[in-house]
Amino acid sequence: MRSQGAELAAITGLAVLITLMVAAPVLRHPSERLFGNPIVGRHHDPFTVMAQFERPALSAARLQPVTDVPGALLVRAWGPVAGYNWIVLLSFPLSAAAAYLLGRYLTLSRAASAFVALAYAFSPFHLAHAAYHVHIAQTQWLPLYLLALWRSLDEASPTRLGALAVATLAVGLSSLYLGFVAAVLTPAALGAYWFVNRRSGWYPSLSAGAVAATLLLMAAAGVTYAGQAAGESAAVAFPRSDLFLYSARWWSYLVPPVASPVGGSAAHMLWLDAGVREGLVEQQVSLGLGIVVLGAIAVSRRVARDPRLPSVEWVPILAVVGAAALVCSLSPERSVFGIQTVRPSALLFGLAPMFRSYARFGVAVQLMAVLLAGVGADSLWRTGTRTARAACVALVLLTAAEYAVAPWTLWRDVLPTAAHRWVLGLPEPARVLDCTPRNQESASVEWLTARRVGLLEDGMGDCGEPGLP
Repeated sequence: MRSQGAELAAITGLAVLITLMVAAPVLRHPSERLFGNPIVGRHHDPFTVMAQFERPALSAARLQPVTDVPGALLVRAWGPVAGYNWIVLLSFPLSAAAAYLLGRYLTLSRAASAFVALAYAFSPFHLAHAAYHVHIAQTQWLPLYLLALWRSLDEASPTRLGALAVATLAVGLSSLYLGFVAAVLTPAALGAYWFVNRRSGWYPSLSAGAVAATLLLMAAAGVTYAGQAAGESAAVAFPRSDLFLYSARWWSYLVPPVASPVGGSAAHMLWLDAGVREGLVEQQVSLGLGIVVLGAIAVSRRVARDPRLPSVEWVPILAVVGAAALVCSLSPERSVFGIQTVRPSALLFGLAPMFRSYARFGVAVQLMAVLLAGVGADSLWRTGTRTARAACVALVLLTAAEYAVAPWTLWRDVLPTAAHRWVLGLPEPARVLDCTPRNQESASVEWLTARRVGLLEDGMGDCGEPGLP
């Protein structure tokens, strides 16, 4: 136990160090800058959440207390911008720690588990959403949920079932989207586990029954909680057409991330040529060639039944869950050779019309892919030959290069222009009119500048009106 604690502390410390490095420009001015690459410009989402953190008495339809309560406390202590940055940045070491624990549970080596932890924590998906969506950035809860789920299936003790209940609450109440992803993928995670272990005797079946009962109880509690907001559900339902904007393309997983200092510019042009602008953040689900090749090696070792590697027994389970997540992340329908195919998002949207961004199932694809890659890396290293180990090192380094980011690109000023920042440097009581109509993007300017910058109000016309003064 002490050894595992030391391992966890080491990987968490390494993740903290990397986080400090990539966030260095933000940490220099944490109350003036936001973390993340501004791939879609200045969007209202971060500022809307900051305002919610300042007023945590939210409606039941929007409350995500596992994220919102710590966010409100950090905002109270550090201010709206710095507090928001901290809740985002903390998700990186926490995600690394959670993924490391899951990797060790799957019997991966320390080195392979560390590789899994860092690849998951600093994945293109996480970095892209950390720039705009603080709740989606709380990716630490998904691996902890799967860890609790599979451990309970191993042995349905009261302690493990209690941990499963806590993990279920955590993933669901940290982010409504991540809770939705976990709920949809749970049948695949349960079914694949049972199918692979069905020859183990009666006890796993008994454990599965206890786990299912626990999950049904938690689901009933979730439905009751959601029922309080039933009157608001129509207000947050999205049009079906949005699913095509915010679902992943299958080739999204093969395109380099836009934030990459190497292939990012070419990837950005590719997305623009494909007509993707509004949903660009959602398409940042790149796995990378290194991860794909290592995952393929893991699958080949499972087919060969490599007896030297206990973790290969998990390959079918990881592959099934990853495939289910990938299919769920795609658009509701597509015509292939003139044949219209319907995908799971069409059914899921009918059940839950408040969810439209199905590309966010990519977080589970990412987790399963890096776990498979960890199995592949372990198998190459344990082969023992110089060629295999060289290939392992080369693929890990390739993944590091594909996931690398330039810290100086991972920030933007919370104010729209340098002129707005200049206004704040003027002596009091200087006030300025911004000739911008009030909308979701511009509304935050007034409170970010302590009302020193005003916006055009309704009925004021525009700044070209001769009588505006």
